[in-house]
Amino acid sequence: MSENKITILLLSAPIGSGHRLAAEALKQAFEKNKNIKVIHGNVFDFFPAILGKTFLRTYLWILDTCPWMYELMYKWGNKGGGSLWMRSIINGALAYLGAGFIRKAQPDVVIATHATPAGIMSIYKRRNKQDLYLCGVITDYTVHRWWLCDGVDTYFIADERLQERFPTNVETFAYGIPLRDGFHGLDKDVCRQQLGWSEEDKVCLLMGGGDGLLPMEEIITSLLQKAPVNLKLVALTGKNTSLKEKLAAKFGSKVQILGFTEQIPLLMCAADMIISKAGGLSSAEVLASGLYFIIYKPLPGQEENNAKFLAANCEAVIANNIQDIRKKIFSLCVESSPKTAQGKAFYGKPQAAKDIANHILERLSKI
Repeated sequence: MSENKITILLLSAPIGSGHRLAAEALKQAFEKNKNIKVIHGNVFDFFPAILGKTFLRTYLWILDTCPWMYELMYKWGNKGGGSLWMRSIINGALAYLGAGFIRKAQPDVVIATHATPAGIMSIYKRRNKQDLYLCGVITDYTVHRWWLCDGVDTYFIADERLQERFPTNVETFAYGIPLRDGFHGLDKDVCRQQLGWSEEDKVCLLMGGGDGLLPMEEIITSLLQKAPVNLKLVALTGKNTSLKEKLAAKFGSKVQILGFTEQIPLLMCAADMIISKAGGLSSAEVLASGLYFIIYKPLPGQEENNAKFLAANCEAVIANNIQDIRKKIFSLCVESSPKTAQGKAFYGKPQAAKDIANHILERLSKI
């Protein structure tokens, strides 16, 4: 390790945005220290771009058209045995392809926010006999078997109740899932004033439409039928401009429609409830914001496990159909005041990125 600069290599995978955003949150935390050099790498850069694009298209197609296939693959991978043999082949090939990138980076610390880069670096360490400090940051409320690799020195996990998923000799710290700075230190009343929302409004966010994972049109149509007068719907469509235009044309002034925005922390802090999917990072954002969380039809695999954990431990509600959503939202409009939801913020860990960064830097200072 250099006396003047510590090089930290963050490795993520573009399978969903959560792994990348968690790495970006850590990058933001580390770069506050001028003695740190941070490199954010994407393991898909280890092989030709056409392969990565093809894989992502196939992955999204499977989730959209035959999620049962993904469920089978996820469960098979979680059993160990033959799946670990397959993992070794995949990670071994990627470790070979990415060796040049890793050597050029010359990291003192490698932090993986996805199981594949964790496995790649585990093999790289063994092959090159390097004494790198390798960390895994798990961005879900569950732990898949592929995450458990001999070369990982420390795991940072979402919740202390997940520690039982690891062997007793594995070092784990439950600091939470890394979030951007914007999710800490906001005031609900101030955020509402900035957005022009009334104190009497019961504001419900709808998120997940950008990737086509939430049937926004059908949900909004149901919620507008005999809706409580204080219910305000805000739909976020991300980069899906066609969906934004479609919703705006159909619902006009009845619903606030927003496309891609950097104001997610502000919107979540000001709102009362949210209808979304159970991705790990987005769930952590919801918990940090203290929202009532309605999870719509969780996808099989890690999202389904996230939903089960959040429902059992963090008061989230799983809605398996639109009627379930309608019933829960309407009851919340009657039962609680707009400020009550902020009481749920104690489930969140908005300073996870800072805590993880401080832990790693403290450990390096002792080497």
